Formats: sequence, C-alpha cells, structure tokens
Amino acid sequence: GTEMMPFSNIFNEWYAAQTSKKIRAVNQMKAAKGQRVSSSVPYGYMKNPDDKKEWMIDEEAAKVVRRIFALCVDGFGPTQIAKKLKAEKVMTPTEYWNSIGRNCGKPPERPFNWCSATIADILAKQEYCGDTVNFRSTTKSFKNKTKIERPQEEWKIFPNVHPAIIDREVFELVQELRQHRRRPTKSGIVSPFSGLLYCA
Repeated sequence: GTEMMPFSNIFNEWYAAQTSKKIRAVNQMKAAKGQRVSSSVPYGYMKNPDDKKEWMIDEEAAKVVRRIFALCVDGFGPTQIAKKLKAEKVMTPTEYWNSIGRNCGKPPERPFNWCSATIADILAKQEYCGDTVNFRSTTKSFKNKTKIERPQEEWKIFPNVHPAIIDREVFELVQELRQHRRRPTKSGIVSPFSGLLYCA
C-alpha cells in the first residue's frame, strides 16, 4: 500500500547506489589494468568489426586529424584552424559519423560548423599517439552524471595499445607549443622570444 511507499523508495535508491558502486569498482579495476572502459571511440578511429575491443584507424577521418596537427605546427591556432576547415566544407566529427551511419545524435543545424573547442580537444588527445588514457574523468555520483575532469597526474596511461595516427614527437611538440605559446623557427627550434599566440 501507499504506507510502504517511502520504504520502497529508500530501498530502490539504496539498491541503485550499491549497483553503481559495484559497476564503478569493476570499471576502475579494468582501467587500472589498461582495459578501456569507455565505449566511445575518438574521431579518427573505428572499432574493429572482428573485435570490438580493438581500435582501427578510420583513414578518412584520420586525414583531417593529421591536417589539424600539421596546421597547428605551421602556426595556426584552434580558431584559425576551425575557420579553415569550415571554409573548405570539411565535415565536423558529428556530421562525418552520421554520414557513415554511426549513431551519435542529431546532426548540427549549421553544416561544417567547426569550433575552436573541438579543435583544441583533438590537439590534446593523447590517444592519437596510440596510447590508452584511463581515469581522465569521473562523475559526481550515480544520480549526478555531470562529467568532472581529473588532474593529469591522476591519469593512467598505457602506451602503444593501438595504431597511432600522430607521431609522438609531433604530439609532444604541439603540447609544448600550446602550453608555452611559442613559435618554431625555420630550423625547427622552438623560440622563446616570439610574442605571437601560437596554437593556444
């Protein structure tokens, strides 16, 4: 009856909390061993049809990823890169995934509408070196699924797990340039004297 409803609600919430804790514990154990716990695959990769746990390079999207990194090395920032891709009518990740039948939500209203945040996220993604990065983020609770980014020192990184799209040297150079906002000279040496905003 209705008099038991409060007790039922308390039990249901307790059960949901316990289930969430168990799932979180299992995922943490898997992540600590280097197994991926996220079902999402970054733009530029696809799941191996014969083994869903393996990532393969999606060459069509990988070309765009490589170009984004190359433009950054050439001195273009995320906003400039986004404008270039938009002007050239390059499909955004969401548009591309929808075009190949990957279910990823509603297509954007404005086509080719790249934004600087998307570019910055791609440039910062260490997975493009072939690494698995676990414990990058968490959630507040089983009720609140708001994503919380963890500090980088808490990440667990497993190198060379899948094929690399970006050479590690290029990735590290881009991180250095974006962090310190420095510009490379013609010889390839990063100059600390440039006052220009460089890929940041």
